[in-house]
This record gives sequence, C-alpha cells and structure tokens, in this order.
Amino acid sequence: MKTGTVFVLVAFVILGMEMAFAQRGGGDKPGLCPKVPKGTVGPCVEECSGDASCPSHLKCCSNGCGHVCKPPVP
Repeated sequence: MKTGTVFVLVAFVILGMEMAFAQRGGGDKPGLCPKVPKGTVGPCVEECSGDASCPSHLKCCSNGCGHVCKPPVP
C-alpha cells in the first residue's frame, strides 16, 4: 500500500474516533453555553467538535450557525 493511502486511512480513523467521542458527550466541562439571542446567526465555522476540543475551561457552543469555544455561564 502506498504511504499516502496509509496516511489518509489513519486520518479517517482518527476523525471517526473524535466524532464518536463527541457524540458520547465525553469531555463535557462544567457550566452551560451562553444562550444565543433569537434571530442571531454567528459565523458558520466549526471551531470545535465538543468541549474536549476547546482549550482550558472553554466550552464548545453554538453561535447560531457553527460552533465556537466560549466561556461557560454558571
């Protein structure tokens, strides 16, 4: 098998594992995401795929279109 093919297969396996971990709710940090005001739409970017993918105490929260790391609210 060519080296490039192996790298692509490994990348898919890692991506699948990360998605499964995020769906399980693993890595949930304390606190809640701030509410998105009705009618608000943030940038449609996916900065994170779960709390575990955010640094420090930040949580992965919806911004009305995508998901970004934000400080939690109590």
